[in-house]
Amino acid sequence: MTEIVKVSEKNWDGILYKAAERADKVMIVMSGSEGGLEHAGKMARYLQDNGIPALALGYFKTKHTGKYLNCIPVEIIGEAIDWLKKQGYHKIGIEGASKGAEYALAAAIQYPELSCVIVKTPSWFYSEGIVKGQPSGDCCWSCQGKSLPYTPYSTRHFQMMKMLWEAKEYNLLQINAGKTVVEESVIPVEKIKAPILMFSTARDTIWPSAESCEKICERLKETHFSYPYKHVSFEHMSHMMLEYCGKAIRYFIKSEKEDPAGCYKERNAMGRECVDWINHVWNL
Repeated sequence: MTEIVKVSEKNWDGILYKAAERADKVMIVMSGSEGGLEHAGKMARYLQDNGIPALALGYFKTKHTGKYLNCIPVEIIGEAIDWLKKQGYHKIGIEGASKGAEYALAAAIQYPELSCVIVKTPSWFYSEGIVKGQPSGDCCWSCQGKSLPYTPYSTRHFQMMKMLWEAKEYNLLQINAGKTVVEESVIPVEKIKAPILMFSTARDTIWPSAESCEKICERLKETHFSYPYKHVSFEHMSHMMLEYCGKAIRYFIKSEKEDPAGCYKERNAMGRECVDWINHVWNL
């Protein structure tokens, strides 16, 4: 028996997708720069359908969160963890896609009680925030009221419609690739106290996620990371790593239109990998 519960707290909003098979374990899931809960809900629903409880967490563009992807407190995750513990969940993991992956890494560093980390198309450094469609001058994330170190955009004024028109698809590589990374903004992933599963794709049109995952793996290896970690890279699927992804994506991502069967196959493989990873980690 499954159940869905809407959650409305002082500083965040969410939807809890319960699964009767597990009453004491749960994943916190977060989607990307679109904000809100629609895509996070799809991620959580997939886990629920596979017997894993999940809290879809809205970290901006919800009733009790900010409007913009800028200086979002990492403490929101801490509050969600505390709330889940009060519901009887004692083993808690985190999964994030795109910007949510960057946020998940920041949270896992701050909250070592997180027992499982899954990141889909992550960045290997903290990026500049966005306010009203333009660079904000602060990090996407904050901790204890202070902006985290970040790498700024080299382009200081985005011409989004022009970029998309020239690329003939949803493609932001022009502003997200080739940045001079500020050393202090590199995510100290070695501080995480949990196994890490990473996903990337060679057909990423948002930022070079395969390179990011390779950079993260290099850092984990160099620092003798003591927990299991794994990087799975795909060849056809786009940056939009949702297991439950609608056909509409084919209209604005070339790779999804060129090989829908290949993308569908890879999404199934990704989903199985996620479920197997969570089940394995929780049984360690």
